[in-house]
Amino acid sequence: MKAKILLGLVIINLAFIGIYLAVRPTPVAAGNNVPQAKEQPQQQIQQPFGLNTSDQLEILRQKEERLKAREMELKELEQQVQGKIKRLEDVEAAIKSDLASYKFVSGERIKHLVKIYSSMKPGAAANLMNNLDTDVAVEVFLGMKGDIAGSILSYMEPVKAAGITQRLVSYRGGSAAPAGNTAASQQ
Repeated sequence: MKAKILLGLVIINLAFIGIYLAVRPTPVAAGNNVPQAKEQPQQQIQQPFGLNTSDQLEILRQKEERLKAREMELKELEQQVQGKIKRLEDVEAAIKSDLASYKFVSGERIKHLVKIYSSMKPGAAANLMNNLDTDVAVEVFLGMKGDIAGSILSYMEPVKAAGITQRLVSYRGGSAAPAGNTAASQQ
């Protein structure tokens, strides 16, 4: 029985060896496949996407022309932007000049008002100051000497005087700071 099993195994092994030899490529056939494999990548490199060299050059030339045209458009746009920036800078300079002129004229007017109110009697000046805009009144009081401003404030309506005093305390340089929701700032 062991001999029959052994003989069966040998026959099966021989069948596998035969199948292997029939399927396995021969060295001559394997040698022929290697050069063909090397030629295929070279053909792919030379002709990607199925185009020949002259077609590829034409495509590259067209792309280069489009890029040059786009570059020219961008340069033209850049020049337009530079021109607009220059005009905006000119407008900014003109606005700054006008603003400086306005501040000068406004300052001169405030100085003139300071002289007028300082030369008046405190009661009469207070009656007029009660009707002035709070911001203007603050500017006028800032230009006055302390004793004159104090005497005028003493004759003013208490609520208006308190609002002006509050603004004078919180004054920050070119304009009076907002005084919040007080009755004086509403008048």
